[in-house]
Amino acid sequence: MGGFTIWNYADKRVLSPVVVVGSVYFALLALFGILYDYQAMSFVHLGTVWGEHDPSGTWGYDGQFYYQIAVNPFGAAEFMDNAPFRYQRIVYPLTARLLSLGRSEFVPYALLLLNWLSIVISVGLLSDFLHSRRLNPWFSLGYGLYFGQATALTFDTTEPFTYMLVILGIWLWDKRHLNWAALLLGVASVSRETAVLFPLGYVVYFLVQKEWKNAVKFTSVGVVPLIGWLVALRIIFGETGITFTPPFERFPFYGILFHFRKPRMFWLLVILMFIPTVGAWALACIELWRGKRHPLLLAWLANIVMITFMARTSYMEFFYRTKMSQ
Repeated sequence: MGGFTIWNYADKRVLSPVVVVGSVYFALLALFGILYDYQAMSFVHLGTVWGEHDPSGTWGYDGQFYYQIAVNPFGAAEFMDNAPFRYQRIVYPLTARLLSLGRSEFVPYALLLLNWLSIVISVGLLSDFLHSRRLNPWFSLGYGLYFGQATALTFDTTEPFTYMLVILGIWLWDKRHLNWAALLLGVASVSRETAVLFPLGYVVYFLVQKEWKNAVKFTSVGVVPLIGWLVALRIIFGETGITFTPPFERFPFYGILFHFRKPRMFWLLVILMFIPTVGAWALACIELWRGKRHPLLLAWLANIVMITFMARTSYMEFFYRTKMSQ
């Protein structure tokens, strides 16, 4: 493999999954245009409750807040449900603003393009990562075609862009570019606060390995930026927005069990969330039992714990998005 490249273009085993995923999501966007007459602005899901201050209007969805920041970074707060919480995820909308050259009419296109490119690049990076370990690059389709990617793309939310930064950080770490890896993970944490679990995984790993220099590096560059940004939000808005998110459940998987009386929703959650999470727990425990120690394993465990105790309202969002997109 060698070299500082995103993926080996000469190797079809790496490139093919990228072409498949890129084509699938391009077709998905086109399908929305044909079936529902969607324009680029339609994917913003701009509601009138916040956008026009009409209490009896439409609510829209989260993409509208990133659109508002991209259009007017310093004046978007008045069009939000909770400004400090929305501004926590500042990198995605600001990148879209740069991509749109500051032209508000181009912002909806920039948001879509940015997420589409993020998914495609992520699959390329994962394919290269797998190929470098003599594993089948087609396994990257598990990430690329995950249903959450489709909903995030069609609702202009931060997940594809954030986790492209995470994957790029991991890829750079694997290539031993530690400074760039720490930086990308730090930027990802300011794009979506839950991404901080990944640099924290590296910090814990380096501490256990007594690699003090790397532990300090990943703390200062990968974790501190989020802390600093939260402090800045507190100074600007008087709060950080952290408490705006729904609290975790007290019991494992209660967020899923809560919806037992809604059979369609419950069984979809069992198939899409419960079974994969239990499988992830089993695989993680096997790795720990084998004595494996890796920063990604620690980050993976942290994410599994978060999903296991996820709030019931977080699961409802998937069905809310599905209903809105029809």
